[in-house]
Amino acid sequence: MHDVIVVGAGPAGSQTAASLAQRGYTVLVLEEHPQVGAPTNCSGLIGAEAFERFDLPRASVIRGFDSATFFSPKGSSATVGASRVMAYVVRRCEFDQTMAQRALACGASYLLRVRCVGLEYGDDHVKVAAVQRGPEGDEAPMTLSARAVVLATGVRYGLLQNLGLERPSRFLQAAQVEVGMEGVDRVEVYLGREVAPGSFAWAIPAGPLARVGVCNGAGAVPSLKRFLQHPSIASRICEPAGHIKKKAIPIANVSRSFRDRILLVGDAAGQVKVTTGGGISYGILCGDTAAATLDRAFCLGDLSERSLVEYERRWRQEIGVELRVGSFFRRVGGMLSDEQIDRLIRAYHDSDLPELVKRWADFERHRKFILALCRSGVFFQVVWSCFRRSSPS
Repeated sequence: MHDVIVVGAGPAGSQTAASLAQRGYTVLVLEEHPQVGAPTNCSGLIGAEAFERFDLPRASVIRGFDSATFFSPKGSSATVGASRVMAYVVRRCEFDQTMAQRALACGASYLLRVRCVGLEYGDDHVKVAAVQRGPEGDEAPMTLSARAVVLATGVRYGLLQNLGLERPSRFLQAAQVEVGMEGVDRVEVYLGREVAPGSFAWAIPAGPLARVGVCNGAGAVPSLKRFLQHPSIASRICEPAGHIKKKAIPIANVSRSFRDRILLVGDAAGQVKVTTGGGISYGILCGDTAAATLDRAFCLGDLSERSLVEYERRWRQEIGVELRVGSFFRRVGGMLSDEQIDRLIRAYHDSDLPELVKRWADFERHRKFILALCRSGVFFQVVWSCFRRSSPS
C-alpha cells in the first residue's frame, strides 16, 4: 500500500512526486515508456518564473531568451524584447530525467514500462490495474494499491471515462522537426493564414539545431511541410529535416479535476496556456498544488471529494483567469486577417506597444499584457475594424 501513486513521469508527475516525497509520503510513479522523457515532442521553452519559483534543475538548459522576432504574412517583422531573460530552452528529455532524479532523491520510487489500464475504488484505497511490459515485449498484469492517485497522463484520457470525468473539449495540433538552420539567434514567430490559420509557427535555436514547428487547429504536419518551404526558412536550412513529430494540445481545461482519492494534473486536466499551447510550467505549478492539497487531506484524514475540491479551487485561483483571458485572445487573434496582422507588426515600433511589452510582458502569465494590449490605440483600431468587417450590415 502506497500513500500516493502518480501515473505519468512527465514534469507535472515528477513535481507532484517530489513535493509529496519531501513531505514524507510513500510515492510510486508509473511510467509506460522504458525511459523517462522519451519519446517527447516539445519546443522546450520554459518560463524563467518557473525555474525561480520551483528551483527547477538547470543542467538541461541550452540558453535563455530575452526577445523574439515576429514576422507578418507580408514579410514585415518586429523584434519584441524585454530587459530580462523571459524563458529558457531545454533539452526536453534531459529535463524530464532531471525532474525524475530530483523526485528520486526526495524518496519517490519509479516503475518503468508500466501502463495503467484501470482504477477501482476500495473502502480506503484505490486499486490500480496495470500491465508491465518486459524487454522482449512480453506483458504481465499487476495490481497496485494506494490511498490516493494522481493522473499525470498527458493527453491520454482513457482512464477518465470510468471515473465519471470528462476530457478537455478543445485541442490544437502541433508538429515540430529539428533542422540545421543558419541565422537563428532568437525565437522567431511566424503569423498568417498561409502559415498557421488562427495560430502560429516558430523557429527556436536549440544548440546546433533549430526546432521548427507549426501549431494550428488541424493538419499540423502538412502545414509544417509547407512552412519548411517558406522562403524565410528554406533558404537557411543547411541540414535536411529530421523526423516530424506531432502531438495534440488541450486548449480547454476539464470541467472537474478531482474525484474521491483522485486528482488530475497537467495536460490531463487541460492546464495549458491557451495562447501558446505551452504546458510545462502550469503542469509543474498544479502538480505542486496537488501535493499540498493531498498533504492537507491526509492530515485531516479525509480524501473524499469534499476535501479534494480544494485542489480545483486553488489551481483555478492561480491560473483560471489566465486561461479565460487567453481563450478570449486566441478567438480575437483567429479573426484577424493577414492585412491586419501585417499592420500591427509594421506599427509596433511607432506605437505604445514597446512600452507595454517592457512593462507587462510575462512568458507564463499573459493576462495583464493582453488586457493592456486591448487598451492600446493601434491594437484597438485594428481589432475594432475586424469586428466591423465581420458584423452584419
